[in-house]
Order: sequence, then structure tokens, then C-alpha cells
Amino acid sequence: MFDSSWPAPAQPSRRRSRRTIVAAISVFLGVAIVAASAFQPTSLRAARSDVRIFMGAAASLDPAIQADVASAQIDSQLFESLTAVDASQQIQPALAASWETIDSGRRIVFHLRPDLKFSNGSPMAAKDVVASWMRVLAMADQGGLASLLDDVVGAEAYAKGSGPASGVGLHAPDDATVQIDLASPASDFAAIASSPTLAVVPPGLDSDASLLKPGSFVGSGAYVLSAITATETTLVANPRYWAGVPALATVHVVNDIGGQSPVDVFLAGKLDYTPIPSFDGTWIAYDRTLGPSLRLVPSASVEYYGFDTTKPPFSDVHVRRAFAMAIDWRRIVTLLGSPTEVPATGMVPPGIPGRSSTDFVPKFDVAAAKAELAQAGFPNGVGFPKITLVTPGGSVDRAIAAQLHANLGIDIGRETMGFATYYQRLAANPPAFWEQDWQADYPGAYDFLGLLLGTGKANNYGHWSNASFDAALGKALSAADAASTQAAFDQAQAIVQDQVPVIPVDNGTGYWLAATGLLGAAPNGQGLVRFAGLAWAS
Repeated sequence: MFDSSWPAPAQPSRRRSRRTIVAAISVFLGVAIVAASAFQPTSLRAARSDVRIFMGAAASLDPAIQADVASAQIDSQLFESLTAVDASQQIQPALAASWETIDSGRRIVFHLRPDLKFSNGSPMAAKDVVASWMRVLAMADQGGLASLLDDVVGAEAYAKGSGPASGVGLHAPDDATVQIDLASPASDFAAIASSPTLAVVPPGLDSDASLLKPGSFVGSGAYVLSAITATETTLVANPRYWAGVPALATVHVVNDIGGQSPVDVFLAGKLDYTPIPSFDGTWIAYDRTLGPSLRLVPSASVEYYGFDTTKPPFSDVHVRRAFAMAIDWRRIVTLLGSPTEVPATGMVPPGIPGRSSTDFVPKFDVAAAKAELAQAGFPNGVGFPKITLVTPGGSVDRAIAAQLHANLGIDIGRETMGFATYYQRLAANPPAFWEQDWQADYPGAYDFLGLLLGTGKANNYGHWSNASFDAALGKALSAADAASTQAAFDQAQAIVQDQVPVIPVDNGTGYWLAATGLLGAAPNGQGLVRFAGLAWAS
């Protein structure tokens, strides 16, 4: 049974103890000898109770259907989940004070904190958790991440319309207890419960859309929606938040800076935390004024290329292997010269539990690639059908096409689509050859393996199916010790390396500027900043 107290929002003096955690995930760059007084933006010239953060606007404020990072970032402040991820990627209690796993891992019981309330003062109980999760399943066809609950008894069938609501293993035996019945052991379910998708929403949301609008908003998170304009989403502290009132009364999420450079806006004191382009990060690292404010922030993400494995030519594993081995993936990422893109060694990115030290990227071997292509019936590329690589703008698209031409004699087309249209295409009718960038929903290897490649999963865009792979993941989730779990995940990744449904290419990082004295500005294992943990140093 897991039990601890984790005060999410704290007063500034209590925040200082977490600076070592911040340092672990945000590499502090710049000239170390520069005095702190070298850069004193307006944010520190007077006591402040607000912060200005530059981030994208949320596509949806509804946790059940959000599926992009910008929406998850905002929604996770407005709605709280049973558990949360801290900056060291550990699972911590949130709405649930504790939890226990019983019945050989097939049942998990969450015990809610006492006296939980929504932001309008109405009580929050276990039935609200169950209703929120059932709502995610009921809205599975609207593009959310209902697949997070696939391990729950009857959940996948209900989400697909082939099973009854009464058959779903989500129960509230009393106001303080949430019981989850699992079809198979899922050792990472407490981590899954931290996903913004599984946050608790108020009852009546489907019949009253105003509950998601400023002025009548009702949430369960640290902040309440105050205003939305064309340029800003404004959040104010929720006085009924389970961990107490957050240290910062107002968070201004700036969505549009009118085409200006974020570096210039930051220097003007109008932003306190902002991402910046990699070309700015490279020179700012040596700048005496801005250097101490620069952070290189890893994101728990992987960019990978995949194939439609249900149709020729990529239904043939020999063709997939040929494409994988004919391209020097590590070199083309390195030649980008960007410190924000690091060659991947597998589908699981750095910092995620279950990541292996083994390199699972297919080896660059032109002779072997030609042999595989010949075995598929296309010696030296002769007779290979015309295919098109379709992406929303993959970083190495051009290099891929060039190496396939040079090493296999194959010429492919390239097409770029807008983000929204592209992901509609992936879900409905995937291209033969495509690209995806996946950010963690929770810090676990299954999020990058099972959700993306498991048989029948909604995000398995190439529709690959492999019984041995599925079995390895099952062993990983039911293993009794960490070594067995790791061995099973490694077995699953070795199968991906051999069968090549996808090719992991790079892991992302990003440059950010953080104002002097801003504490807690570090992403967690989901790549999200927890606004309840922000504070200004005393």
C-alpha cells in the first residue's frame, strides 16, 4: 500500500528544498560566475503573486477529449487526477491519499482524501471519479486517450460500443473508495491514474457546457479558469484545492505574442517562463545577461517513423527491415546539429521507468538492407511501387528520401500536411509511410510500447499485431520484481527492432528561459509544469 503526504503547492520558503529536483531535470546553463544581480527583470523588483508563461492555447478544456500537449498543460491545472507525477518522475498522491494493489495485481483500490471539494464548494466523492472515467470511455470516438483504461475489465469493449456500461470494472463502494478491477495485472496503473485525461470533472458537464467557461467554471484542480482572450488564458487560484491555496494567485498563460521574439519579450520583463527556438539557445548559453536564465529541458517524448503494416509493400517484414537498415538514423539526427534533438536508442525515452540501456534502433547496414529488399522481390529497388512519406513536417524527411535513393535505388514521394488534418488521416486511413511524435501521458514504458504498438490499440496507426510482443508486455506488467519487468520490456523492444513496425529516431528536449527567482518551473514525467508548485523566492 502506498501512502504519503505530498504538498503540491507550498509557500516559497518550502519550495527551496526542491531546487535539487529542478536541477535534475532542467540543466542550468550559462556562465557560472555571473552574479545574480546581472539580470533582474521586473518580476523581482516588487513582490508578486502572479506569473506570465508563454505556452500554446489549449485545443480543448475537456480532459476526456484532449489529446495534445498544450491542452494537457492547461487541463492539468484545472482538473486534478488521483495521482500526480513530481519533477523526479515519482508517482505521488493527489486526490487519492493512498492506494493498494490486491488480488495478485488484478485490483487496485484508491482511498480519497477526506473533505474533497470542487472549486464551487460542492463535495467530491468516489462516484465522481467513476463518472469521469466512464465519460472518457463513452467519448472514445472523439479523439481522446480512452486507451489508457484498456486494462480495466470491460472498458475497451464499452469504449468500442460492443459491451455494456455495467460490465466496466470501475466501482465506488463508498464515498471515499474507488475500486478498479483489471483484466490482467497492471503494475503501472497508479502512474496511469496521473494522466490529465483521467482527471475528475464535475457532474453535469455534458448537460451544462458553461461549467467549462469563465465565470461559471467548476474544476477540481489547483486553478480556476478566469478568462480566455485571443492572446491569453488566465487562471486564478482555487481556494478549495485539496493541498491549500497555491502560492501564486494568478497565472497568465500567454498564447500569442504577436510574432515577436520570445527572447525580446522575456528581456522586456513581460514573460517569466518561455520556450525559445534552438538557434537562440545556442548563443544565449554564452550570454552574460541571459545565460543564467537558460534551461535545457528534456521532454519525455520520442519521434518515430512507421509503416502501414496491413498493405503491400510494408506488410512484408523484409521491406520494413530494408528501409530500417538502409538509413543511418543516428547520423542524420546528429547532422541536424540541434541540441534539442538527440538520437533515440529505442521507443522509450530517457527518464522513463522501463527504459533500457540496450540500443534497439535497427543497425545501419546497406548490404543487409539490399539483401532484405531482394528477398522481398525488389532487387536493387527494381519494381518497387511508388510510395509517399506523409508527415506534419518531420525533421529528417529529406534525409530519409535521399538515403533510400542512394542506398536502395528507391525514390519515394514526400508530402507535408497540417497538424490537425494529418492526425485525422493517421487515425482514419494511414499513409504507407508516416511519422509521429509522442509525448508521455504518464511515466511508464507501456505508454510508449503498449499504447502505440499493442494489438488493436487506437494509437497503433500502422495496425501492427504481434502475439509475442503483446505477451512480453503482459509479462512486464505482471512481473513481481523490477528486474523481471525490465527483462520483459527489453524483450518487447527486441521484437520491435526485429519486426520493424516503427523506427524510433530521436528524443526531444527544449530550450526555456526562466526568470530569476522563479521556483518550481520544471516539467514532470509527463512534460508538464505543475503550476501549483510555482512560487517566487523570498
